[in-house]
Amino acid sequence: MMISRLCIVALALVCLSACGKDDASGTGTSQQLAVPTMRVAPGTLPILFSVPGSVVSDDRIDLSSRVVGFIQRLDVREGHKVSKGELLVQIDPADINEAIRQGQAGVVAARNDLEDAQRDVEKYEKLAASGWAPTETLRKATVRRDIARSSLTKAEAAFASANAQKSYATIISPVDGVVVGRYRNPGEMAIAGQPILTLESRQNLVLRVFAPEAQMARITQGMDATAHIDALPQPLTGKVGRVVPSGDPTTRRYQVDVILPADLPVLPGMFGRVEFPLGETSSLVVPRAALSRKGGLDGVYVVDQSGIARFRWLRLGREWQDQIEVVDGLNSGESIVAQTDERLRDGVSITGPGHD
Repeated sequence: MMISRLCIVALALVCLSACGKDDASGTGTSQQLAVPTMRVAPGTLPILFSVPGSVVSDDRIDLSSRVVGFIQRLDVREGHKVSKGELLVQIDPADINEAIRQGQAGVVAARNDLEDAQRDVEKYEKLAASGWAPTETLRKATVRRDIARSSLTKAEAAFASANAQKSYATIISPVDGVVVGRYRNPGEMAIAGQPILTLESRQNLVLRVFAPEAQMARITQGMDATAHIDALPQPLTGKVGRVVPSGDPTTRRYQVDVILPADLPVLPGMFGRVEFPLGETSSLVVPRAALSRKGGLDGVYVVDQSGIARFRWLRLGREWQDQIEVVDGLNSGESIVAQTDERLRDGVSITGPGHD
């Protein structure tokens, strides 16, 4: 009997010793952790409308000839960078030079004819005054002088036009840019009005999108917009530079150009998205730093009135900067751990700021 009592007492001492070790190790509800906490409250989130688009050059120029002739010189190809004022195309000026010579000769002939007609008028005026010539002869001489004066004016205009054509035989670059299209080769015929080269300036780049008609009433010229370009790690802030008020009758979409900052490492044709702020809304938000992931889903540690942390899964919505909207899973006024910690576990006692 005495031996049985001794065994019971020894077993009780072992159990008490084991409980003391559990408490000392900090497991269960006895563990305390100092982490910051916060009260969940509604926050203001912008209403964003996102639409995809492409980077384009706002200065895309098709260069064509105003004269017909063979191309003598064309040294640039696609991808070549060109400078403003650089000679790009030289057209054979032989026909133009001949037109200039003919125009010059026509001016000389018309001037001589006018001088001769003027002398006749002066002669017949004197004879008519003294009665030696009929007034009809004077009238005809005057008409001939007027016709000669008109012919001289036409000849001078033709000569000026031929001289102007000479400047059109050379095509220079109107901007600093890059050749993106070449449609003729040296030795081929340049046709008036048909493009020879296409240039793109990289000084004025825009992100061009096509917005649906339902949003056009709230997208205005000059408003701020956020541009996300896949080639860049960070979003950009731009302004709406152009809203074309005529839409495609098939897609019911309207062109909107967002001006991008200068000197960006982007190229025309790159893909991007534009977010237009169309208002604000109030919703529960939590900081991104408060989120933890369990079972592939996001949640936060909710701290009850006793200071005990419990993990709770959330249904999340929109993101804005470092704030995330909570659609379901939290109520306004509840306390959560503001910054997740790898030591957090269900049942941990929180003693950080807000729960001292």
